[in-house]
Amino acid sequence: MNTRLDDPTATRDPVVQAVLAVTAVVTVIGVLALVRADLADGGVDHVTVRVHNRAGLPVQVDALDAAGDRVGLGEAGARTVTTFQEVRDVGARWTLVAAYGRGEVYRASLARSELAAGNWTVTVPAGATIALERAGFQ
Repeated sequence: MNTRLDDPTATRDPVVQAVLAVTAVVTVIGVLALVRADLADGGVDHVTVRVHNRAGLPVQVDALDAAGDRVGLGEAGARTVTTFQEVRDVGARWTLVAAYGRGEVYRASLARSELAAGNWTVTVPAGATIALERAGFQ
């Protein structure tokens, strides 16, 4: 006597198979797109940038690419050399902006070759924050 009520052969659900197939195709297309983008760009290069902040106040340093997109480097302490590692290479033209609070205190636009020739070191002049220091900012 058999108490089995269902068919003993295993059946596959066509909806689950369709979802799995679509997921596999989308995954493969996504991976190929990422690989293609990486190869087209030659990969994203990173550099180490040093900021010699001669000013008397700490400043926030950002790098802008040719399109104006901003990459935040971080804060450079007052009267120190601060090293920022793994900074995304923004291209052939770099604009470095030093700001205190919301106010820009220094801006330098340099070619990538100039930065490389200077060992990727940018100097914020001592006078960049003089007006703020006289106003009592610390």
